[in-house]
Amino acid sequence: MNIQLKPFQKQRVIELRRTAAMAQMNWQHFGTKQIISFTAPTGAGKTIMMASFIESMMCGDDEGMVAAIPETIFIWLSDSTELNEQSKKKIMAYCDKLVLSQFRTLDESFRGEKLELGKVYFLNTQKLTKTSKMTSVGDGRDWTIWETIENTIEEYGKNLVLIIDEAHRGAKTNQTTIMQKFVNGSESDGLQSLPFIIGMSATPERFNALAGQSLSALNKVVVFAKEVRDSGLLK
Repeated sequence: MNIQLKPFQKQRVIELRRTAAMAQMNWQHFGTKQIISFTAPTGAGKTIMMASFIESMMCGDDEGMVAAIPETIFIWLSDSTELNEQSKKKIMAYCDKLVLSQFRTLDESFRGEKLELGKVYFLNTQKLTKTSKMTSVGDGRDWTIWETIENTIEEYGKNLVLIIDEAHRGAKTNQTTIMQKFVNGSESDGLQSLPFIIGMSATPERFNALAGQSLSALNKVVVFAKEVRDSGLLK
């Protein structure tokens, strides 16, 4: 990492790694899909912590507490193009052990049958509407993005991690949003629910309620406001 984490941030990254390791083991051995709700107050540095988590997953950590899994595939999902690119730039700047070619924005130029191992993809829900070229074949595209993700689950499911930024935004209970297709699956799109999801939010109640209604096991990692204040990041 190009930035020194605060002690509470470092501790939560370690907790995320351990929780993720247990979640992946439970899914692989027992077939139960997994969701981690990662809660932290605004200003706590959620993106910094998640960048550290991504890098430690793919490259290992300094303490060697959890083995590196360099073939991990990350999808970073948000509901905003601008937020997506902002997060991408931050994560690329923070993660000095990863190289530029490992980061990619998923847009209409993408044509792959599957996502590639060892890469971090950025995707926003605005590009996944019914009228989007990404959700249909043609124009040199043999697979919809939904089929690409489904193919990736079938081939590399044990290596796939979906991170939902501002996860509460798409967790409405009175309607089915594009984000919810990742959590619950979408039969009409040929997509099963993703096997391992991390939802990031400062206000997780709606996301936790959505996760509780799914068939996935829910785990929680929480950063408390007091420890953020004690660190000097919050007044």
